[in-house]
Amino acid sequence: NILHEFGATRLLRGRGGGAVPPWAKDRLPQAAELVRRLGPDVACLQEVDDAARAALERALGEDYDCAAWMQNESLPAKDGCAIFVQRSRFETLRAHQFRMRDVAEKHFPGLDGMRARAGGMAAALWREFHEKLNMSVGLHLQAKGGPSGAEAPLCVATAHLFWDPRYPDLKLLQAFFLARELEEFAGGRPLVLAGDLNSTPYHQEGGVASGVYALLTQGTLPLGHPDHPVALRPARGILRGVAPADVPELSVAPFRSAYLDAQGSEGPVTNASRDFSGCLDYVLYRS
Repeated sequence: NILHEFGATRLLRGRGGGAVPPWAKDRLPQAAELVRRLGPDVACLQEVDDAARAALERALGEDYDCAAWMQNESLPAKDGCAIFVQRSRFETLRAHQFRMRDVAEKHFPGLDGMRARAGGMAAALWREFHEKLNMSVGLHLQAKGGPSGAEAPLCVATAHLFWDPRYPDLKLLQAFFLARELEEFAGGRPLVLAGDLNSTPYHQEGGVASGVYALLTQGTLPLGHPDHPVALRPARGILRGVAPADVPELSVAPFRSAYLDAQGSEGPVTNASRDFSGCLDYVLYRS
């Protein structure tokens, strides 16, 4: 996540007139130069606005192609997700972009009718879910340079989930529809998902896996998990709580975590601020 200009400006204003940090003046060129220096086969990026894309294209030159990019034009930041592909390594066969809210009915048949009938907490849940514009972009890629047909195509995707820690159930639903849509898009091909999921691996209290992490790495999330809407949004007074008929137990094809496989624990610190430090970003895969 390279931080869009709107967010960077807001962050600096929040410093209350303190000294402007050195990174503020050349933030985008530094981020673009880092990508160039690392030289990845594929770079999956979030919060990419017009200025960021221009900086990346200047730094990466003809070596990379911005093969997928989707923006939220209706939001002040006008940012989105992008995937840059090293031209010498891969050929792009197909691109796909979507918002999680826009594929919900396809993967949750009857959702629109259920939303119309729902009341209380369930109505609020689905209304809030459909207000969020979080997105994903994905690619079918074919490796270059080997014998014809030597390497099967693979799918690479990135995503950016809702940020607010007060709404883990909304992130969970986004992760569910994200995984289902990418599974369909991959069509049995190996799949790499590298994105900002805005969810820690575990809750600090009790060491329970967060709903997003548990669903994506274990493949299921029971109704009793603290992040599941049934558990998180019970009845309050005359308001009916979310029932299993509103949101059932969730299941997806599970991913493996590259961080966990490589180092035996989940993630480095991928996000650090004055009031938070932890892992919110992941490289997940399945073959």
